[in-house]
Amino acid sequence: MQVDNPVLNSAVAALNSGEQPHLATYVDRIVDYCVENENGKVFEDWDRDTLRQLVAYHQAKQTIIALSDNENNIQGVFMWYNCNEDDQWSFVYNWDEDKKDGDAIFMAFLFASNTDAWKQMVLKFIELEPDCLIKKLIGVRHRKGNPTRVEYSTKIFTKILKSK
Repeated sequence: MQVDNPVLNSAVAALNSGEQPHLATYVDRIVDYCVENENGKVFEDWDRDTLRQLVAYHQAKQTIIALSDNENNIQGVFMWYNCNEDDQWSFVYNWDEDKKDGDAIFMAFLFASNTDAWKQMVLKFIELEPDCLIKKLIGVRHRKGNPTRVEYSTKIFTKILKSK
């Protein structure tokens, strides 16, 4: 795949080079977890290779949290994009580069095995992307069988921070 996205191209090259077997193993563990935990509505018809590229891309741009337990089992995965409020799902499909100065964060992929894992990922997200407390948070959810754009409130983040 060649897209006009240098970070993606570099991540895919690193993944496929065979020179970083630990990266491939890490990516495969995350992909396995995501495939096992999604409901067919998130990745729709994406093949495994595309999912591997997605995870490697997020790893390269540091917009992924993969939470593991003491036995190294994945407990949660969260991937996001820095973008503008008017960006749509096509932002993901077109492999558009993040807009670091954008006014929104697109929370695209979030899977957690339990509530504690979810809370830990949210706290890590706030640590890695503190602007999430002030930027518009957007995503896509399936509603009545159709993908629908949604806006999220930061109130849950504030609540989690208070209970910390």
